[in-house]
Amino acid sequence: MRFLQQNESASVHFVPPRRAVSATLAFKSPAGVLISSPSVTLDAVSRTLASVADFSFVVSSGAGTLAPNVPYWLGVSGKGEELITLSSVVGTACAYSDRPAVTPEASATLRGARLSATIPDTATATLDQYYQLAWTVTFADGGIETFLESACVCRRVFLPPMTPSEASRHASYAFPNVSATRPAQYWQQVSERANARVEKRILASGRFPHLVGDQSLLRDAGFVALRIELARDGMIPAGFDGVQFLQTMEAEFKMELDLALSSNWNDRNDDGAVESAEFNGPRSILLRRV
Repeated sequence: MRFLQQNESASVHFVPPRRAVSATLAFKSPAGVLISSPSVTLDAVSRTLASVADFSFVVSSGAGTLAPNVPYWLGVSGKGEELITLSSVVGTACAYSDRPAVTPEASATLRGARLSATIPDTATATLDQYYQLAWTVTFADGGIETFLESACVCRRVFLPPMTPSEASRHASYAFPNVSATRPAQYWQQVSERANARVEKRILASGRFPHLVGDQSLLRDAGFVALRIELARDGMIPAGFDGVQFLQTMEAEFKMELDLALSSNWNDRNDDGAVESAEFNGPRSILLRRV
């Protein structure tokens, strides 16, 4: 889910599952009423690989500017196309950290994959949940498909509990040898996965993440979510069974998140005011042995 600041324009991006040539975007109210149809641009990149090395390549001159942490379609003749995200770009020299299913080779192509649009501030005037972003994409193979995303227009946006720098620093304590070899792109991705885990669990509880009063209380849950995502990537502390460790972390994650939410104010009606019904607070339960 996206979180859009009220009365502010918002840049939004979308990467479709196949190579696109054009797209449109319809920004709709929760009731499905069209509010805005901002223009959509596709990253105008078209390059050819001049030479290839292990986890790097050099591109020839061509259209568009390459940038790190941006996805592109790598096309190899006779082998298809695969998304690849560059970890660094220095002039025409590019490096990547995750090996794609299609192995780069000289004469392969690199084309833009990301769709971008700007939702105007006039479209974000009303606070509400479940606005709709309908991306209608025309693909290079001629197909046309529509994809739906949801968004909240917020008085205040959700503060992610985990950042790439915190993820890298935390992992370096337990896995110094492994974490030192991971590029900045990896820590960006793993922190986003940890934040998404926190966000989804809050939504599953019937709350909205951006309406949690003091979001700094979610940091401990964010660190446990990070450990889960690192374990999914094979970073499991020595002496632990992988399945058992994940089960333990899942239980700890639930406990930390429940603790943060139960001791926090949740602005359920999104009016910016603290009301007694919105503050859970501690509770005492009398237990009597019979």
